[in-house]
Amino acid sequence: MTLDSLKYSDGIAAARTLIAIKANAAALQRRLPDGWDLAPYAGDDLRGKALTEANLLLAFHDVFAVRSHTGTPDGLSQLSYVPFVSQARNRSIGELGHIHWLSYTEDPAGIPGKYRDAKLARITRSQTFTKETRGETRVREAFSAVAESGEVHLSLAYRQGGVVMWVTADKPNLPLYAAKDTSIVRVYQEDQVINIVRSDPMDVDAVSEIDLKVKGEASDVFDGNERVVAVVIQRPYMRQVYVP
Repeated sequence: MTLDSLKYSDGIAAARTLIAIKANAAALQRRLPDGWDLAPYAGDDLRGKALTEANLLLAFHDVFAVRSHTGTPDGLSQLSYVPFVSQARNRSIGELGHIHWLSYTEDPAGIPGKYRDAKLARITRSQTFTKETRGETRVREAFSAVAESGEVHLSLAYRQGGVVMWVTADKPNLPLYAAKDTSIVRVYQEDQVINIVRSDPMDVDAVSEIDLKVKGEASDVFDGNERVVAVVIQRPYMRQVYVP
């Protein structure tokens, strides 16, 4: 796959709360396609430094606008959804990729979705910003997704700030593969403001409260021994997606 072979597919404008977790490795490996091995984050790049040892990403999305290659959204233009994604290494060629293995969405048109793993869920979300001291904003948010096969609940409170970066990719550089069919690959190009409010490896912690519960089909991944490694707020978050 080369950049010249990619064509534009779709894009979103959104806010995203990313929770990086070290979860049950054996349960995650069972969800990967044949020929792929779980690859926890490591290394000297931004993800490696901020997410060291994490093997699962939960990305709580609040989408404001959707753009398709035709210019017309296929479903809801404002929606919430949460995917489950793990970094893995292709055993035969040695390259890293992200494996998309489950998602909950409130959009009926998004079933089974581009990765063929989406479940319809009732999603509720709230977010409150409070400023009482000059230069200091505190945020409290909650997100719940309840599907027939499982559910996920997040309650989070943090202080804005900490480590803030504006990150822009000048070309598509982040491939995601469908666990159900690795011939489905979507390559992301992201423009985002990253606010790292917690990262154990970087010794950053502006989080005053976090409660994450996952039930049902992913309960073996969340076996009671999971650990939150990092919390990253991406607001605003712009993503363009390209496909072979």
